[in-house]
Formats: sequence, structure tokens, C-alpha cells
Amino acid sequence: MDQLNQKLTEEQAQAVLKPILYADIFDYPLTLEEVYKFVEFETTLEKIELLLGQAVDVGQLVKVNGFYSLSNRSHLAAKRQERKKASRVLWPRAIYYGRWLASLPFVRLVAITGALAVDNPSDGIDDIDYLIVTQPRRLWLCRAMIIMLVKYGHRRGVHLCPNYLITENVLDFEDDFFAAREMMQMQPLYGTDVYLSMSDANTWVTRYFPQGDSPKLDKLSDRLSPEQQFIKRVGESILRGFVGNILEFSLQKIQVTKHTKRAKRYGALDKVIFTADVCKGHYDGHNHKTMVAYQQRIKDYLVKDDLLQTNGRLRTFGLRKKDLKK
Repeated sequence: MDQLNQKLTEEQAQAVLKPILYADIFDYPLTLEEVYKFVEFETTLEKIELLLGQAVDVGQLVKVNGFYSLSNRSHLAAKRQERKKASRVLWPRAIYYGRWLASLPFVRLVAITGALAVDNPSDGIDDIDYLIVTQPRRLWLCRAMIIMLVKYGHRRGVHLCPNYLITENVLDFEDDFFAAREMMQMQPLYGTDVYLSMSDANTWVTRYFPQGDSPKLDKLSDRLSPEQQFIKRVGESILRGFVGNILEFSLQKIQVTKHTKRAKRYGALDKVIFTADVCKGHYDGHNHKTMVAYQQRIKDYLVKDDLLQTNGRLRTFGLRKKDLKK
């Protein structure tokens, strides 16, 4: 039993490094509470603090101003604080435009994703990424209206990037490590009922992160201004029936054809999804690039301790098998 406990402790000592390895891809050191949230075994905050302290003692990690990073990346603490300041400039803009996105007819949820969701915009110039949920059979009509708002924001120097639209038919995401991280980091702005339904549909997230099941409600509000309520109410009244159906069908056909050709031109057909219920225009393959970078860090920092092989079986540390293949 003592040997088993010792082995478990050694594995936990390595596993506690994984959230920091993942965040390092984005030059993002973590606090104690963040490591606890993203560690992949059920534990306590006190246990994580002890394990992190041990990692600092043996030189695997460094702690600067309450942030943990790899030992050769101590400068990231200052960078995170700088980016935190930059995020204070972006958040009011993100919320302002998020409310106007929410006012569009048939929009049911608006959430911030990407770097801003964790207060980590690159030098304060990142796009503002949104995940948007629409009513079924109105996704492409909504997208056309959203693009008009995006162009308006661009003229005012604000780069809005609503690159992931889905309908209420597909609130359950793919069961994988990357999606679990994104789900936990997302900051909803509008659509309480849909957000809670989304959380209920993705309880599998806790299989990756047992401590990460608390919905984020601090920035969530369904209140719209009288003008915004009017736009939403009148727009939905006009576009609810036959006219909206015709526009949806036409806009879907035009936009899917256009963006499929664009994806083919960029060699990104396998990275985008365009259907009646999903518009996922991630042309740069961010998911794959992130997981490949994470794989490399796992190899650099954990494989050397022979922790990826246990009893002849590959231990993926949250990575999918296809991400571990060359």
C-alpha cells in the first residue's frame, strides 16, 4: 500500500505540471487556484499547493508574484500583469459589442472565448473572439447581420471575430481535451438559460478537470437596453416566418459556397465546419496547433521520467491519440 501511495504521489507530482505546460503555450503563468481548477485528478487546494511547492524546490517551476511558470520562464509573471492591464481596455469594448450582438434577432447566447476570456490578449491587440448561439434555422441569417456589426466595429478600430456560431440544436461539444479547456475558459455575456443548458450538455468536462464544473456567471446578464429590445423584438417578428425561411436558405447557400471555396484555397477544408447548425471558421487550425505544441511540452518535460508508459499502455495525459501521432 505504501508503494502504491508513493507511486500515486509521484504521478500527481508530474500531473500538477500539466496545466502549467498547457498555459505556457500562450505565455501565461498560472495562480494556485488556476492550477487546481485545471489539474486532471480529484484533489484539494492544499494538496496542489504542496505539490507546486515541491516542484519549485526541485527547480521544475518558479513562483513569481503568486504566478507559477516553468523555471526558465520567470519573465511571464510580468507579461501576464501587463496583459491584464491591456484586457481592462478590451473588456468594455467586448461587452459593449456583445450586447449589440445579443440584440440581433434570433441570437440566444453570446460568449467571449480566446485570449480575452482569460485576460491574456497579445499586447492588447488581439481580436475579440465570440461564440454565438442562435435559434435553429436562423444561423446564416444571424451571421449576415453579425457581419454588418463586425464591419461597423472594424471602422471604429475594434476587431470583432465571431468565428464560431452554432444553433441550440448542437449545444453538446466534442468530447476532447481542447474543447473541455475552451468550455471552462469561456465567459458568457448573454443568454443565461442557453448557457446553463450548454453546461448541462457538457458535464463530461469534469472527466478531464474534476474541479472545473462551476458555471461562470459574473459577466452574464440578459438585460438589454430599450433600443436593443426593440430591435430584437421587431426583427424576430418580421423574420420569424416565410420571409425568414427564404432568407435563411438563400444566405446559407451563398455563404457556405463562398467559405468552402475559401477554406479549400487556404488548405483548411478539414479545419472548418459549415452546416445548417454550425459555422466554425477556424482556418488556422488553432486546435491542432495547440495540441501539437502541448504534446511537445509533454515530451520535453514528462516523457523523460517514463511517465507516458505504464504497464505497457500509452498514457495520453488528456491528449487524443491522433494528437500523439507524428
